Amino acid sequence: MKIIGVVHLKALPGSPFYLNNLSEIYETALEDSINLKNGGVDGIIVENFGDVPFVKNSISKLTLSHFTNIAKEIADSVNIDIGINVLRNDGESALSIADSINAAFVRINILSGTMYTDQGIIQGEANKLMKLNNSLSSKIEIYADVFVKHAVPPVGYTIENQTEELLLRAGANKIIITGDGTGKEINFEQLQKVRGIVPKGQLAIGSGVNESNIEKYKDIADILIIGTGFKVNNDVAKPVDVKSVEKLIKMIK
Repeated sequence: MKIIGVVHLKALPGSPFYLNNLSEIYETALEDSINLKNGGVDGIIVENFGDVPFVKNSISKLTLSHFTNIAKEIADSVNIDIGINVLRNDGESALSIADSINAAFVRINILSGTMYTDQGIIQGEANKLMKLNNSLSSKIEIYADVFVKHAVPPVGYTIENQTEELLLRAGANKIIITGDGTGKEINFEQLQKVRGIVPKGQLAIGSGVNESNIEKYKDIADILIIGTGFKVNNDVAKPVDVKSVEKLIKMIK
């Protein structure tokens, strides 16, 4: 099983709550990355978690440039697979950052279809993103959410038909299933439905994994993306706790 830790960046330049604290952003991001690596994760995904309220698609050029620089610092500091998630749904920027720093994968919250979100209606851009990815010198894996957290699907969608769309038509390499929000546990019945569709090695759980529930997930998922569960006191706003990382990974492996 592959374990991916999350580096939640503080608000970046160009976002509403940026505090003119660039050195602190770099320092905390690098500390979290090193603690995740030392704790034993197999990969790290970097996301602009602090840039709330998020824009739908295209982040500002200012934010993009600083995100890229920080991601490069992380990639240079830890010899581990790096992934990029540009919130809310800027897949073009995610692929661009990933290509520039030789990252292994990106996470796209809404790769295909439509979802109702707190940013409004967001429609996937699989065609554009697949053409961009295929133009790059190295193929970057696409981790795609199905029924992504902090969003509601339109009437008529099922998690089964959307999973099939992502795999068979949208170009997703991995499928991520999450709970309703950050740190929230997934619906186990939905997990079983998705597991019946997704080939072995391609199913990730993207929220809510912690010490209390890991036993029921570790034999059904192929990848665990853990953010809140690796933080001090399971608080997403706090730093990564290397002892929590080590303890949870021992329970998994």
